[in-house]
Amino acid sequence: MHMELANHLNQVWKTFGLTGAIIAALLTVSCTTDDDDDSATLLAGSALVLVQNATSSSSSSSTGCAGSGHCLMFVTNAAVTVTTGIAGLDSQCQSNASKPSGGGTYKALIVDGTNRIACTTANCGGGTAEHTDWVLKPNKEYRRADGTTVIGTTSANGVFAFPLTNSVDPGSVPTNAMRTGMNNDWTSNANDCTNWSTTGGVAAGGVNNVTSNALIFIGTSGCTNSDRAVCVEQ
Repeated sequence: MHMELANHLNQVWKTFGLTGAIIAALLTVSCTTDDDDDSATLLAGSALVLVQNATSSSSSSSTGCAGSGHCLMFVTNAAVTVTTGIAGLDSQCQSNASKPSGGGTYKALIVDGTNRIACTTANCGGGTAEHTDWVLKPNKEYRRADGTTVIGTTSANGVFAFPLTNSVDPGSVPTNAMRTGMNNDWTSNANDCTNWSTTGGVAAGGVNNVTSNALIFIGTSGCTNSDRAVCVEQ
């Protein structure tokens, strides 16, 4: 019976990534001699609690900020490279030095009209069905990287209704210009550095230190400009 428990705990270790210290303690339970069955039973019960907690923790962490009261947003501390496509822009958010501590997955508040779409009609009049790989969740509060300053709460359509409570950022140096690829009603703008693949042409963008829809569109700028990105926790 103890050998079966050891095998089971070893599988749990592989599945849930338990630390070496915990698994060593659990495996000790499996090696308890038959002369001390009562102790073994007690320890086995404790082991099962640890296993259940590990399972719960693993399940919770996989949900990201969807299972919490709010999600975070931050602005990259440097210009983003526009020739990497949507996946590359997401990767730049994930590896940026300004990413809040505590892990989490972040994606860029940027669309290309194909791989990522916020809305196909103004302000997503058709609901969340208009989204393609969209980064904002419906009815979710978003805060700055400090974890306390509320930016705003999205609508049931998964976009902000302006004005925001606070800007995403109080103002970045040397520029507050943001890449978005969007119009000011969340629909995709045709100007997006050719689906974020070239430094030729221009791209639609906004600014990060406002509470109006200028966050997502204020005009276009050259694809060689040093513009940043807003990154959103998933």
